[in-house]
Amino acid sequence: MHTPATRADHRPLELIAATPQALWGMPAVLNFTLGGLGAGFYVAAAVSATLGAAAAMGVAVWLAPALVLAGFVAVASEAGRPLRGLRVLRRVATSWMSRELWLGGLFVVLAIAGEPMQMPALRLPAAAAAAALVLAQGALLTNARAVPAWSARMMPLVFAASAAVAGASLLVLVELMAGRPPGPGLRGATLAAVVLGMLVWRAFLTSSSDHAFVRAIAPLRRGATAVELVAIGYAAPFALLALALAFPQWAAGPTALAVTLAIAGQFRAKSALILAAGQRRPVTLATLTLPRRSA
Repeated sequence: MHTPATRADHRPLELIAATPQALWGMPAVLNFTLGGLGAGFYVAAAVSATLGAAAAMGVAVWLAPALVLAGFVAVASEAGRPLRGLRVLRRVATSWMSRELWLGGLFVVLAIAGEPMQMPALRLPAAAAAAALVLAQGALLTNARAVPAWSARMMPLVFAASAAVAGASLLVLVELMAGRPPGPGLRGATLAAVVLGMLVWRAFLTSSSDHAFVRAIAPLRRGATAVELVAIGYAAPFALLALALAFPQWAAGPTALAVTLAIAGQFRAKSALILAAGQRRPVTLATLTLPRRSA
């Protein structure tokens, strides 16, 4: 009598499905967006001032700290008892949230103190604190091990690139609103930041083959949300800035639209990352061996 052959079928067994995280919502999105925007704007303005265009520093010294503080206020409102959040400050040795608060506070103090006290030497440490704040926000997500889309090692780089895009764009927008049309150097630098941001974003989306990660970031790679993120945050700003560089006599309108879309795109990307891709890792068995009869 012939006995049908059997073979082992190895596949992961999902005991508990991935579920949306419920810890962070729109207030966290606002914190990450406004913090990156403010820090990136200050760094962009400081670099511009170093190169001889210091006009925007007068705005950066109050607007950048205001944006960072607004982000902190937003995320504090998400806590049931926000005043207890002050306890986080005591955990700087172990908590990236504590480091984020300390770095944000240091940046605010240095940025506000530098210009009124006629101490431009404080711009460099203030810019360093701003950059460290952005990296700390990225590291905060990297250490969220239960959420595979956040725990990517390159998340600090994703936040840094986002801050560069948003900050340079806000600098261009401030210059336009002040009646100082940005020159080709600033427009070119903003275009380069947009290209860098797009490359980093794409690298993040393909940075892991882990099944939980791939499934969590699926909304960011395919479908309407993915098209929106690329079109608003990168493709349209790139095309408009390239148009402005090619036709400087008509540069004002395309440039204004480009940087507005770039800032909106970074907000949308942070929103999608926190709210859409914020899925807890499913609980699985590594492998399950099931006998399956061959036909």
